[in-house]
Amino acid sequence: MQIIDFPKPKMHLFVCINQRDKDNPKPSCAPRITADMVNQLKIWIREQGLTTTVYCTKAQCLGFCNAEGSVAVIYPEGTFVNGIQNLDDLKKLIKERV
Repeated sequence: MQIIDFPKPKMHLFVCINQRDKDNPKPSCAPRITADMVNQLKIWIREQGLTTTVYCTKAQCLGFCNAEGSVAVIYPEGTFVNGIQNLDDLKKLIKERV
C-alpha cells in the first residue's frame, strides 16, 4: 500500500445515481440524477478550474431515499442534502461552498 501525494480537496461531493427496479416501493435518485449528469458536472468542475479543489464521485444508495429528489453528501463537512432535482442544483451546492 502507498499513500498518494495529491492536493487535499476543499470539498468532495458524492452524488447518488442509484436506480431501483420499477417494482421497488422505495424511490430512486436516478433518473433525476444520472451517471451522465455527474460526468457533465465533472466537466463543469474542470472548466471552472476546480479540479484540485472539488472532487465529485458517483455513489449508489446513500441511505436517505425520498420522493422529493436525489441525495448527495458533502465532505469533509459530512452534510447530506436531499431534494436535488437536476445538474444546476449540484452546481449550486458547489458554488455555495467554494
